[in-house]
Amino acid sequence: MFKSLVPKNNVFYDLFDQISVNIVEGVQTLVAMLNECGGYDEHAVRLKSLEHQTDQLVHSVMSHLHKTFITPIEREDIHQLAGRLDDILDLAEAASSRIDLYRPCAVPREALELGHVLLESVKLVKEMVSLLPDMKKRARIMELTVEINRLEDQADYIRRSTLARLFREERDPFELIKWKDILEYIERATDRCEDVADITEGIVLENS
Repeated sequence: MFKSLVPKNNVFYDLFDQISVNIVEGVQTLVAMLNECGGYDEHAVRLKSLEHQTDQLVHSVMSHLHKTFITPIEREDIHQLAGRLDDILDLAEAASSRIDLYRPCAVPREALELGHVLLESVKLVKEMVSLLPDMKKRARIMELTVEINRLEDQADYIRRSTLARLFREERDPFELIKWKDILEYIERATDRCEDVADITEGIVLENS
């Protein structure tokens, strides 16, 4: 009877891996959207679909959490990790939906640079989450935490410097407003990557 209450350790980890795969694919879609400066409808629909799929995966995490008596890591850590991972894709989708809605005249080169920083960050998040079942990988997780934090700083710098340039050079106030909104959502997604890194680092430190 008691054994039936003990979860397989891979249930939560597998769900986190699936969520991470969707996040990377979603951000790749956002970068393509910025790079192509067109086909907005198709990209926005694709990202919305990924966001919906990820919501279902997060719901599965929470459902398993409520049904599981013993979890492989702390329940609060599972809850927070699922939430912050979900936030990354939610913010990427919010950026894409605004690009589709606003239809900006041109994409600033820095916006694409910021998109690539986010993409690099979510790829590291994906690697970090995949290492969770093996607490012996502590050193690599620490390295990833440092790099994700560095990327978040870089993203913040890009957003601020881009806005400063646009305030100086952009003649159309509507274009300025559009990009201020879009850039903020992309940069906030890197913030959530940093949150995931901090949570994962804490899990490893608690269990090593």
